[in-house]
Amino acid sequence: MALILVKYGVDNPAERVKLEIANENDKVVFIQNGVFFAVVEDVTKLTKAEVYALKNDLEARGFCTADVKNVKLIDYDGLVELIEKEEKFIG
Repeated sequence: MALILVKYGVDNPAERVKLEIANENDKVVFIQNGVFFAVVEDVTKLTKAEVYALKNDLEARGFCTADVKNVKLIDYDGLVELIEKEEKFIG
């Protein structure tokens, strides 16, 4: 199990690789410009992992919670909890 942070937008090939290699036991968190994945992509087709997005980063880019599907929204406290729980980290 690993926590995978995606912080660059949908045009970044390295971020797509992270999503492709994630398995169902991993957790993916979209932060910064990575939240664009949660808005413009069907993340269920990109990864098998459990997917989260940082709500503050989403709102800072002009999106609302209704713009996001198949992604759990978390705040900074939720992000800290995920970081504390996971043994491995891919950033």
